Amino acid sequence: MSRLVGRRGLLAAVTDLLGRGVPVALQGPHGIGRSALLDELETAGGEAGQLVLRAAGVPAERSLPLAALRDLVAQLPAAAVDQVLQALPPTSRAPVADGLRGTPATPSGDPRPEPEPEPDPGLEPPTGAPPGEPARPAALAVDEPLLVALGRALQALLELVSRRSRVLLLLDDVQWLDAESSVVVGYARRRLGDRVGLVASLGPGDGIDSDPAALVDLHVLTVPPLEVAETIDLLAPLGLPAQVAHRVHLDAAGVPALALALAGALRDQPALLGRPVPLPVSIERVLRQRLLALPEEPRETLLRAALLHRPTVRQLRRSGRIAAEEDIRVAVAAGLVVDGRGAHLADASGDSEVRFTPARLASVLLDLTPAARRAALHEELAEAAVRPAERARHRALADPRPRADLARELADAARDAAAAGARDLAAELYVLAADRAPADLAGSRAEWLATGIETAAPGNHVDLVRGALADFLDAAPTAEQTVRVRLALAELAGSPAGTLDDVLAVALADAGDDDRLVAMVLLQRSRVALMEARPEESIRRAEQAVELLGRAGDDTGRAAALTALAAAYRWLGGPHDATLARAVELAGPGPGADGLVHTSPGYMAARFAFYDDRLEEAWSAFRAMLAQVERGAGTDEAHVLRCLVEVGARAGHGREVVEYAARAARVGAEFGLDPHTAWFVQAQAELVAGDLDRARRLAGQGASAAEDSGDARYLQRHLVLLGQALLRGGDAEGAARALERVRGMEQRSRVVDPTVNRWQHELVTALVRLGRLEEASGVLAEARRALDGRSGTDGVGAQLDRAEAELLTARGDAEGAVLLLDRAAKVCADLGMRVDQGRTLVARAHLERRRRRAAAARAGLEEALALFTDLRARTWVEQVRAELDPAAATVGTPLLDRLTETEARIAREVAAGASNREIAARTYVSVKTVEATLTRIYRKLDVRSRTQLASLLRAPGA
Repeated sequence: MSRLVGRRGLLAAVTDLLGRGVPVALQGPHGIGRSALLDELETAGGEAGQLVLRAAGVPAERSLPLAALRDLVAQLPAAAVDQVLQALPPTSRAPVADGLRGTPATPSGDPRPEPEPEPDPGLEPPTGAPPGEPARPAALAVDEPLLVALGRALQALLELVSRRSRVLLLLDDVQWLDAESSVVVGYARRRLGDRVGLVASLGPGDGIDSDPAALVDLHVLTVPPLEVAETIDLLAPLGLPAQVAHRVHLDAAGVPALALALAGALRDQPALLGRPVPLPVSIERVLRQRLLALPEEPRETLLRAALLHRPTVRQLRRSGRIAAEEDIRVAVAAGLVVDGRGAHLADASGDSEVRFTPARLASVLLDLTPAARRAALHEELAEAAVRPAERARHRALADPRPRADLARELADAARDAAAAGARDLAAELYVLAADRAPADLAGSRAEWLATGIETAAPGNHVDLVRGALADFLDAAPTAEQTVRVRLALAELAGSPAGTLDDVLAVALADAGDDDRLVAMVLLQRSRVALMEARPEESIRRAEQAVELLGRAGDDTGRAAALTALAAAYRWLGGPHDATLARAVELAGPGPGADGLVHTSPGYMAARFAFYDDRLEEAWSAFRAMLAQVERGAGTDEAHVLRCLVEVGARAGHGREVVEYAARAARVGAEFGLDPHTAWFVQAQAELVAGDLDRARRLAGQGASAAEDSGDARYLQRHLVLLGQALLRGGDAEGAARALERVRGMEQRSRVVDPTVNRWQHELVTALVRLGRLEEASGVLAEARRALDGRSGTDGVGAQLDRAEAELLTARGDAEGAVLLLDRAAKVCADLGMRVDQGRTLVARAHLERRRRRAAAARAGLEEALALFTDLRARTWVEQVRAELDPAAATVGTPLLDRLTETEARIAREVAAGASNREIAARTYVSVKTVEATLTRIYRKLDVRSRTQLASLLRAPGA
């Protein structure tokens, strides 16, 4: 059994419902982990002293009356069954015993198996029995009176055993239970009320109306697909790098069983540079069987979906599949497709995109279809296509013969598609154009392949790149085309640092003595060096590129090189403002080339505005940029969304931060971008407007993944967020360790700009809380020196003022702390750093509390609460509310992470003031179990009483 990942919240919801006497149905597609959840509930129930009875429905046994009932009764104490049977009237004892146990009862009530008769060699097995097997005994005649008698007997049985321990019924795949068992179990359960808990699992297409006898009154909970981080956690023991596990997640659409199967196929052949996830033969066979088991009409609709570029329900209807919406719902229920967002039960209507899961399933379906049939369908789809680019694609796929006119038409359609933002379609059309080009278009063929690879790479369309690469190398490309392709390969997400170095080294050799080509390679090397936190090397490469591009007269390229140079100068204290101004002048108006917006002078100018705390300027610039890139390359959109989340988190745009972070996650999943980049965006949003514990987990996972991939820049970003999350969660020691790592990395790289990573004030606060005041003073002095003579540092200065106020407070200098906090509050308000403004109000309230000025402290907290509420800064709202009303505080999660799910729930109940008897009733365990669990909790959290436990968990940031 695989370990359960990502289901704590769902298990808590199930436990809560059971504690309130509500029966539960867990619903989800095949492989989503419904049985694993029942396994967990069975283990937890057994550990809690419950009597757990479990049965599973099997399609092959659905026609066997009372099969599931007998499985359940077999798990009950034999003495209890005998006692109930003995109490029955003699006339009904035998049939009830037969129904419950499958064996007749003796007059005393004890079941006695009758001796099997010797087989008669002259008897033939009945119809349906395999030759060579004995005839099956005749089935018990189950009529309504017997069902009622069995229901009453089961009710009496469960009532009897529930006097000694609570009873939990677990019914797996309840849609396949035999009808008779379903009726009997439903009869008994409804009459026992909350004395017997029930959790059932059922497939995605099986509603609670499909078998009302078993499922009536059940509260349905959907088992969702795993999130990316959860899948990576699930696959971590298999040794897959985060980037590979991320691709497995996308292919499996978050279905744990499928992810584990795909990952198992990768263990011996790890994917590099986006190699497609192979489909294990066993999984392919299962998926093939599911496809063939579909009714003909849904399978025909899926075939058309496999042939379309980005299939939607609307396109399928337009192609003649009138019942496309219903057909796709059937396919979703079978676990064969999801919508474009990865949702398994989404409304399949309108523009809902249909995505096969795994993606290789489309190829399996096409392999089942003769080539002539596929060609004919492409002709039909060409007639139904709305856009010329899609029409040209289908025409080319319908006829593989070389044709000059068709090749040129495809290339023209590719340019139009790229201009419209459909980069993956454009890349495919360029590759098709090259494939359909006759021999006399050899020169055009190489250019089309090069352009196709360049078009696909910024969007991380790995399969298209790999498909075109082999043809390109055989197409006798020019040196310029070869360099362009190698530089495009360096843009692919997930490429290891060693691979990038190799690609760029070969590209430099290909460039020869062409100044412009050499400069293009040097510029890419400069960007990679900055990503790897080597700013001095980045400066050398960028300066060389600027000189060569100036010699070549390439102003556009020189502007790009100056932009990279300005970024590296800023880290090391060079003339970054003047350098960037020159880049903007050379580039002229406009956002930059599609796919390279995130390296353009305009983008970097907005980043510098963010560093300088010109937040409104940065916010407006990035929002305008987003409108320009949202239909372009995925990398551009991901970068701009990240910037908007960073700016919004500082300026206090809580609602927009959440929306942009969710959008960034969708973009990252759609384009297969490195997962740690999306985790940074999500962690930033969670830290302000989401969940503090989730922010900590995302930042921790992101730091590990960034370190594994050699991305030093994102490693620093994640460590800063991790330090913030740990500090606010009460772990000052862990926060100091994370932030000191960033400090060490900057010192080794000779980075002096304090406005970029902004870890200094957080480290000072962590050290103060640890009582390491001299170290805090040293960090503060070092940061103050870095501000001297630099522009755009007022915001950093205000953050340092707040941290220094905490240091002065710890040293007893309250008056000096007040002056610094007043100055910090004014600067933050003037710059629009509204979250920092609220933090300064909280720091002032803490100071007033130390001065024993309770009214002033409360007024400060109330002012901070009003501000954070207005900003929709949820985590700060929760923290301030906890300080204003400790009794109503939400129990923090870092301490609870040390406990099991059951222990954490009981700890929460103690913090809420519940007695042991109340906790036992709510958590569905005995009072003795509560007492034993509390003993374990006290030991783990180093407390001696429930009073200490409640105080510990109610503390702010517990």
